[in-house]
Amino acid sequence: MRKVFVNVDGTARGNPGDAAIGVLVTDEKGQNLAQVAKLIGRATNNAAEYKALLEGIRLAIEISPDEAVFLTDNQLIANQVNGFYKVREPHLDHLNRHALDLLAGLPRWRVNCVDREINHPAHRLAEHAFRERSRQERERNELIQEIGYLLEGMSVEDLRRLVAHVRSLRP
Repeated sequence: MRKVFVNVDGTARGNPGDAAIGVLVTDEKGQNLAQVAKLIGRATNNAAEYKALLEGIRLAIEISPDEAVFLTDNQLIANQVNGFYKVREPHLDHLNRHALDLLAGLPRWRVNCVDREINHPAHRLAEHAFRERSRQERERNELIQEIGYLLEGMSVEDLRRLVAHVRSLRP
């Protein structure tokens, strides 16, 4: 494959706060080759952006193109990776060095800062990870509530047997 485009976005709710990444890899014709939408735990916005870039680099390496163009709407990250800005934060310096080490595994690469509208597909994936977590939390809470209704009126002995059975199911 000649060239891939890798849109990357990291976002944090709070700075630092719960964070997620979105990565979309497309070919020259705009065909989707890979995508990632996942929560990454607690991070700053810039650390989340770097982690999205790292994930994008890993995906690009798996595809093994002649050239990879990484697109981000974070000017700081783009300029740090391209060597125009010095990395001043230790936690970002580590991520920057890791990104550069991984990028060395690609024949040709560049990181471009683009408008948010252009990078919207990656941002949408990061937001999807948050929505999916919210959906799972709602589902879990509904199930817990349903279990509570089912347990009402059960005898203590039946509850003990149920607890023993549930413990036996655990690995």
